[in-house]
Amino acid sequence: MHIYEDHGIVIQDQERILVDPHRKRVDADRIFVSHAHSDHVHIGAKNPSTYYMTPLTHGLVEKKIPKAAYAEKMHFNSHVHGKEHKISFVNSGHILGSAQIVVEGEKKVCVTTDMKLQDSIIMPGAEIVPCDVLVIESTFGKKEYKFPEREDVYAQVGKWLKHAQQQNFLPILQGYATGKAQELTKIVNEYSSAIPFVHKNIYEKNAIARAHGHHIGKFELIDHNLKDAEVLILPPNLCDYETLHAISVSAKKSVVTGIATGWPSPSNGHETHFQLSDHADYDQLMNYVGKAEPKQVFTDHGFARELAIAIQKEFKIPARPIEEAKQYVLAQYERVTP
Repeated sequence: MHIYEDHGIVIQDQERILVDPHRKRVDADRIFVSHAHSDHVHIGAKNPSTYYMTPLTHGLVEKKIPKAAYAEKMHFNSHVHGKEHKISFVNSGHILGSAQIVVEGEKKVCVTTDMKLQDSIIMPGAEIVPCDVLVIESTFGKKEYKFPEREDVYAQVGKWLKHAQQQNFLPILQGYATGKAQELTKIVNEYSSAIPFVHKNIYEKNAIARAHGHHIGKFELIDHNLKDAEVLILPPNLCDYETLHAISVSAKKSVVTGIATGWPSPSNGHETHFQLSDHADYDQLMNYVGKAEPKQVFTDHGFARELAIAIQKEFKIPARPIEEAKQYVLAQYERVTP
């Protein structure tokens, strides 16, 4: 068995399995899409039926990527059989509909893709998959990244909303339309008395999540009704000075902004920072490795080398960034050196 990076994560014996392709033109027998963020969804025109994704991921991407309509929908804990492998989806806890990919054959391989272990207000955290080979994300793979308890951040958001409303400000929460915005919608419903007014892109994603059985609370579409709004949820790319000024004029209120992200607080000092990440922090990543008990680990993205070295030191097992794998046969696997 070979595991390596080639415009996505490749698992190959007689059959070539590809996870989260980075471009449309790829060579694979079966392609598995972990979740609906645009950097993970690239579907080419050639034989799109070889693609697999969860039903909710399918719903979230099919309008923007019409070719996704031909992809196969696969539920959590169901599986497909390849020439030598059984492949299944397991919840990754990243965003609604997101999945880890588990490949079982001579060895059991788990590709976590983007994930978090924390439960959120809208979904449980990732299921830890015991495996022989683990390909684990490493976006926040340095010890300095430690996230607060999610409930504490939710309470912080609720307090901020209440204070803004008491001051007759219009609070604007920023979060990506796919993923973070659904969590923010639920937070506003549970931690304030307001109904959030949301951008059309968020409204569409919220409606799809609701149609798939996820209870994220009430929300209204922003549509020439800003005077009635008590709180807005917008994508971060729309919160420039001109847009915020126009909202303030239309709503006849001063606006205050808050952003939900796992990255350190923005340096501009003009908005409140809520440390909510859809990824695992360092402790969660190490916890996953410890409980999955793999014999070999590949780290993927972000601080991949730093996490690989930490895993080797803590668990005494070989670990290496996937981008350095270079089609190693697992029997020839090597440790990474600092």
